[in-house]
Amino acid sequence: MLTELVNFLAATATNPTLASGAYIGAGIMIGGGAVGAGIGDGLVTSQLVAGLARQPEARGILTTWMFIGVGLIEAYAVIALVFGLFVLFVKP
Repeated sequence: MLTELVNFLAATATNPTLASGAYIGAGIMIGGGAVGAGIGDGLVTSQLVAGLARQPEARGILTTWMFIGVGLIEAYAVIALVFGLFVLFVKP
């Protein structure tokens, strides 16, 4: 990891356009993943509350499906983070 960081800093010292593009692309990727996950988690949780208000006896099954949905949504955020770091540190 340290050698990759040193290589990245050496590449950016010679080509600032490459560095700025990598920073912008990584920021958009990571930020978009975080915003999307936040919106998705909010929608899933609000629909859980609405479902529990209509049918309180279905709490177990609704909560189970909510946790599965939130887990999948958070997986997308982690994937966006990994790809953002990949774009930031891996250069051709």
